[in-house]
Amino acid sequence: MSVRLEDLTAVLVLGLLCWVLRATFVVFIPADRLPAVVAQALQHLAPAALASILAVEITSAVDLSNPASSMEALGVVAVAATVAVLTRSMTWTVLAGIVAVLVVDLTPLG
Repeated sequence: MSVRLEDLTAVLVLGLLCWVLRATFVVFIPADRLPAVVAQALQHLAPAALASILAVEITSAVDLSNPASSMEALGVVAVAATVAVLTRSMTWTVLAGIVAVLVVDLTPLG
């Protein structure tokens, strides 16, 4: 697998741009100066982003021609959802999802 220089440059430039936008926002608008409504809305940003990524991944992982693979994907989601409900922690939810994916990927089936 080779990495093209154009791809690497694009990733680095986009990463730098993302960092500059975040840093600018933090420098010019400190958290203590945000309106209460905005600060409260920002608390829902990470779960909303995670849910959107999850929705895309589930729709691409579920394959009606391969029910075993679909059940594995839905099982990983079920593990992460259970941990999310029980702990109410984004960190534990993500870690549980990662562990579940590793278990599914590293466990030889039949």
